[in-house]
Amino acid sequence: MSNISAAVGSHLVYEDSRVRVWTLELAPGEETPVHQHACDYVYVVISGGSTETRYADGSRDPRTDHVGESFNHPAGQPHSLLNSGTARYRNIIVELLETGEQGE
Repeated sequence: MSNISAAVGSHLVYEDSRVRVWTLELAPGEETPVHQHACDYVYVVISGGSTETRYADGSRDPRTDHVGESFNHPAGQPHSLLNSGTARYRNIIVELLETGEQGE
């Protein structure tokens, strides 16, 4: 996991001085590039399924997300996200810039 992407989602759809909003879409078996969130963030599931977060230290976090659920996370270690399910997985990521590099 040496190459860390600045893109934490599939498409950047909005940005201002306080937030950055991304869409994330993964086909079954698709995995994001390794990335690292530089600030706290929230994501909202818009098409749920089974995923597995894969961390740089080798640990893995499998989970099942359901449509409409939302989760908040602190800035953290490099990781990728694998769609381990059989259907397209989609979420909206909202990065809270005032908690990271923009707010320092």
